[in-house]
Amino acid sequence: MLKQYILIAGLIMTGYFSLNAQSGLEKIIVEKYYISTAKDTVGADSTGYLPIGSVTYRIFTDLQHVYRLQAVYGVPEHELRIETTTRFFNSAIGDGRSANDIQPLLLVNGALLLDSWVSVGAATVDYLGVLKADDDSVKSYAAKNIQGILKNSDPEAGIPLSEKDGMKYLRYQPATQYYNLEHDLRIFEYQYKDSMKGLFSTRDGAWASYGGSVGPQPENRILIAQLTTDGVLSFELNMQLAVPNGGVEKFVARNPGEGEVEISELRYSSSPDNKAPVVTLIGPDTKKLTSSQTIAFTANANDPDGKIVGVDFYINDKLVATDTESPFVFDHKYDGKGAKVSATAIDALGAKTRSEDIFLPAMKM
Repeated sequence: MLKQYILIAGLIMTGYFSLNAQSGLEKIIVEKYYISTAKDTVGADSTGYLPIGSVTYRIFTDLQHVYRLQAVYGVPEHELRIETTTRFFNSAIGDGRSANDIQPLLLVNGALLLDSWVSVGAATVDYLGVLKADDDSVKSYAAKNIQGILKNSDPEAGIPLSEKDGMKYLRYQPATQYYNLEHDLRIFEYQYKDSMKGLFSTRDGAWASYGGSVGPQPENRILIAQLTTDGVLSFELNMQLAVPNGGVEKFVARNPGEGEVEISELRYSSSPDNKAPVVTLIGPDTKKLTSSQTIAFTANANDPDGKIVGVDFYINDKLVATDTESPFVFDHKYDGKGAKVSATAIDALGAKTRSEDIFLPAMKM
């Protein structure tokens, strides 16, 4: 674990960032790749695991020319979070944690073309991912599907998958490298479909590209994930880019520190009208604290248009406890060394709100 964290720190925290430099991250693109029908459900590996109405989303990062994607990451100050209110679809045929694990010859079977995974550009072995609108190839694996599925032409998903599958042939692609994500990535494996909740979250991990990735076309759009779910999809991403003249740029979903830029598009919900929860953290009178005592914290949380499904409690920005039932409480064994305490409320659609911090003073020993 320690060795992996050192690798992450070396990957994410080195280099420099110039606030005067042109930003290498132009935008994040979320493409509706496909919407599943009842026929797809029946033909999806004969398991019924693909619910009717499931939406397949593709996430692209759109970079300035020559900039390279190095990593999508989570560190203690910035959570990397991808979540659905239900679960992600993972095919029983040729399933992969990343697109680099998927063999293209298997894409004609079942609903493998809708599998959920992460990437640094690839859509499968030998193919890079592109927007369907940018797909200038003539072959679509959906059109060749053995089960005769993936034919839906719902206009909400744009170009039918049977016409364009959003893949561009390129024999050699950047491999997806992982840092400290061994357990987290199980959410994208079929064998764990019943045991993993619909949440991918890390504060000390990353998926990355050695040397950095560039897009296959002049627009420099890089596919970083494909996700299929019948629930509400939400994410918070943090990215590091390689700057053409050396160094790095770091972009975060919220709360930027020195050398970081907050980009609102790194936060996403497929239900954008959902109102965020409200939370207030209540703690002790800090003037009456003594060392070695247990301090009770209560988070008063409510959701204006739904319900609170949990509250996460943090000590010095590190997750230490989660309470899923009201009243939302947390007991902290105070050691007299001082600490910053906060709480984050989460609603049923994945929206989150962080409380104001409570600072526990350091005691004179």
